[in-house]
Amino acid sequence: MRSSLLRGLLLFDALVLLALGGWLVFAPVQIAHFFKFPDLPAVVNYLLGLWGCALVSLGCGYFVAARHPVRQVIWIQIGIARGVFECAVGLIWLARGLVTWPQVGFGVVLAGLMAVAYLALYPRGPRIIAAPGTSTTRPT
Repeated sequence: MRSSLLRGLLLFDALVLLALGGWLVFAPVQIAHFFKFPDLPAVVNYLLGLWGCALVSLGCGYFVAARHPVRQVIWIQIGIARGVFECAVGLIWLARGLVTWPQVGFGVVLAGLMAVAYLALYPRGPRIIAAPGTSTTRPT
């Protein structure tokens, strides 16, 4: 059950990253307007396109990781770190007054939820249960 939820989360993350990355590459003006940044200089579209390439690459990695999450645990760790960093950066920029909640709210909430979900579904090793009268500690 937990493994299938983790696969689903990886696939969802992959689809979000692929979609957002594709929009940043092929429709940077429209995505900037969607996130309430209407008057960006045209040269910023180049940077948005590069960012889109990075997101598409990440999305491909998550898609591959969804096939066998335990073997690809590094992608889950990256998902946790990415979610925490994205959430923190959004909140810091918001606190500094550089952006508004309508501009960063969606990203901050989604990134935070993704980090929490990856933490909750993180694959853990099997538990060792000691038989009665034995110890689980290793001799030194």
